[in-house]
Amino acid sequence: MSNIDKVSRFLEFNFPDNILSNKTLEPVNGEFLPFPASINEVLRNTLTDNGIKSLYSHQNEAFESINNEQDTVLVSQTASGKTLSFFLPILNKYINSKPPFSVLLLYPTKALSRDQEGALGKLMQTVTRSGKIGTFDGDTPVNERTNISRTADFVITNPDMLHSGVLPNHNRKWKSFLSRLKYIVIDEVHTYRGAFGSHVSNVFRRLLRVCEIHGSSPSFVCSSATIGNPGEHVNTLFDREFHVIDRDGAPRPERNLYFVNPSIVSGAAGGQFRKGTGSISIPIIRYAAKNNVRTICFCRARQQVERLYRAVIDGHPEFREKVKPYRGGLLPNERRKLEQDLFNGKINTIISTNALELGIDIGDLDLCLLSGHPGSIASFWQQIGRVGRKSSKALIVFIAKDAPVDQYMVNHPGFITNAPVEQAWLSANNPYIIMQHLPCAAYEHPLRTEERYYKGDVYNQAVEVLKENRIVTPYRDYYRYADSNYPAKGVNLRGMTDYNIEIYCNTEVIGELDPIGARGTLYKDAIYQHLGRRYMSLDLDLDKKLCKVDPVNVDYYTEAVWESRVVMNDIEEEKDINGSKLTFGYINVNKQPKLFKKIRERSFENIGYGPITLAPFEYDTTGFSMLPDKSWIAAMEKIDKRYISAALYGLSYILKKTAPSLCMGDIKDIDTDVSLIESEKSSWKSSLYLFDTHEGGVGYAEKIFENIIDALKLCQIIIKECQCKFGCPSCVTPLPPGIDNEKLEQLLIETDASVVCTQNLITMLLEGRIDVPVIREEASGIRQTSKLSDDDPEAKKLNTRLKYAAKVMQKKRERTH
Repeated sequence: MSNIDKVSRFLEFNFPDNILSNKTLEPVNGEFLPFPASINEVLRNTLTDNGIKSLYSHQNEAFESINNEQDTVLVSQTASGKTLSFFLPILNKYINSKPPFSVLLLYPTKALSRDQEGALGKLMQTVTRSGKIGTFDGDTPVNERTNISRTADFVITNPDMLHSGVLPNHNRKWKSFLSRLKYIVIDEVHTYRGAFGSHVSNVFRRLLRVCEIHGSSPSFVCSSATIGNPGEHVNTLFDREFHVIDRDGAPRPERNLYFVNPSIVSGAAGGQFRKGTGSISIPIIRYAAKNNVRTICFCRARQQVERLYRAVIDGHPEFREKVKPYRGGLLPNERRKLEQDLFNGKINTIISTNALELGIDIGDLDLCLLSGHPGSIASFWQQIGRVGRKSSKALIVFIAKDAPVDQYMVNHPGFITNAPVEQAWLSANNPYIIMQHLPCAAYEHPLRTEERYYKGDVYNQAVEVLKENRIVTPYRDYYRYADSNYPAKGVNLRGMTDYNIEIYCNTEVIGELDPIGARGTLYKDAIYQHLGRRYMSLDLDLDKKLCKVDPVNVDYYTEAVWESRVVMNDIEEEKDINGSKLTFGYINVNKQPKLFKKIRERSFENIGYGPITLAPFEYDTTGFSMLPDKSWIAAMEKIDKRYISAALYGLSYILKKTAPSLCMGDIKDIDTDVSLIESEKSSWKSSLYLFDTHEGGVGYAEKIFENIIDALKLCQIIIKECQCKFGCPSCVTPLPPGIDNEKLEQLLIETDASVVCTQNLITMLLEGRIDVPVIREEASGIRQTSKLSDDDPEAKKLNTRLKYAAKVMQKKRERTH
């Protein structure tokens, strides 16, 4: 019996009642083709010497397309040889070219960039006897950066460095490289979606402008493992037509997929709760590590990774060297050592966030554990694709959390295996984003009245707004950058901040964290976990970007309790759903951690509280409010006014958990709240808010606003099909977060009002029917764990957004970084 079969047997023997489904994903035979006739003999011999005697069918198709300099996007499963697919034709042409051309390779993360540098550099050394390849990122020393820009023909970088390091210096340092640029390679192109994708699309517009100035016209080569609309996505991202290769010719071994749900147990006071995912994953990880099964376990959050690692080695020091945590916030040298140790077999188990979801080469893995749903179907297939690359069999275990989507999927396994991969979407002309990049473009080269890469009224009105704000000034037929600030500074492609808080113990920096996350993780007396050790935060200084910590030995972890205030400042669009009013517009969000809870490990009981005295985090964004129908409000008030709040808080809870799946977002991209809104003159009513968690808004809430019916139907299905009697964290928790009212809290704890009132509200929204909720007064016992005319309404709408975006941009410039 193989070791992977032993793990399957262990799972089935120890958790027979928790396994809800077991599916076998059948093996797939590969489709092989001989080398193309035009391949260079040196390159052919190198491949043969390395045991490669043929190509997969998709590699062969990619060779012909890329060799002909077509814009190409390749979509195939993880570990299907995508790197060779694009590098083989490019290197073949490079060998035969005199003089040599240059190639720009972009990867979404620094870790992936460094991983690919080793693989590509080794192949280049073998074939060309040349090492004209370098990585240009934030970890590259200053003197090495200059050398790379002058001598390298192949430059590996990321969109952030292209935006802030290459393009602003194109005339002084990168002129030679950009003038010879023939190929732009973008790996993991599916990651460039939503806000990040909209930013990156504008970076590529700027890159193509600069290339045109220096006389080059590069073609694009993209690859992705998981995306539902590859052709449409890259067309939107680059505004070009692509040759799409989506026939995957790589083989795939048999994979056994288990859907496991932790048990529901009774607490000391008689209440019921579902065990955490660790009740399943910890014994499996220990058993697999003991039997030397190469394993990866994915968790959603950084501290979840650390807590699971600590739980695995607690009382079992023999696993300390075999099992390691991997997450964002680790120092670069720590990340690379873990990657190398896993690849070399020094460790056999890694517990990771989605930081290892992308194609970093960490060797062959056999077992994949998913501690909760990763957030999208695309991420699910990406993560389980990390196992079974070369072995004859692989094992995948999906362990459900007490989240609505998790419980739906563990009870409906066909949803995962049959559902199409989500489509990626973005908006390059998002006014908030384009207003940040046009000053950068003007700094790199003056803007013309008509720009090839900026079309339509968005560009024309944006330039007018920039003129009004004296960011650009007319000069002959151009618009020159006129502001004193460096335009790329303050434009963060990935979020609202462009710096990290350094975490130090004594005199040594042990980690880093963004300032927003630091507010909820590094407040005074918080427990910070790092590589299996616990530290207590002593002093967080947001101005100095430093946090001092000391090691401690405690048996609890901390969680912050946030307080938020949401205000609708300006209305953009309104619509009616069976008498209920939905209002989309501009929202101000004020979030502040007020106190923290001390939670004991394993038992998860609250053992104490403490205050948090940090300044609030405030930003402007876009979102919508939902004010229920007057008749429904009146009907509920006649029975019990608390029913209204119970319904709004319940819908807020489940909508936040489920809505991100409709727009390929993450739960962190969207937030909900229940706050007051003016319904009539001097009349205020409670309303549900849903908004983007990105400054200026990026379109997530807008997409849900447009598809609110689908979102409500999904919520309705989850509630109806949940097996609980009085509500639970899997559908609508008896006591949703954010409630600060003793009478309402008492009602929700002692009855099933939360789930019943939420169902009642959804029914009214979808069907227009007002039913009298039947509340059972029995304690649930469960606790939560071309220029348009001035009169054109679209033109006014666009102009309003651009002016608002200009204000946001001005605030960013004035902010001290």
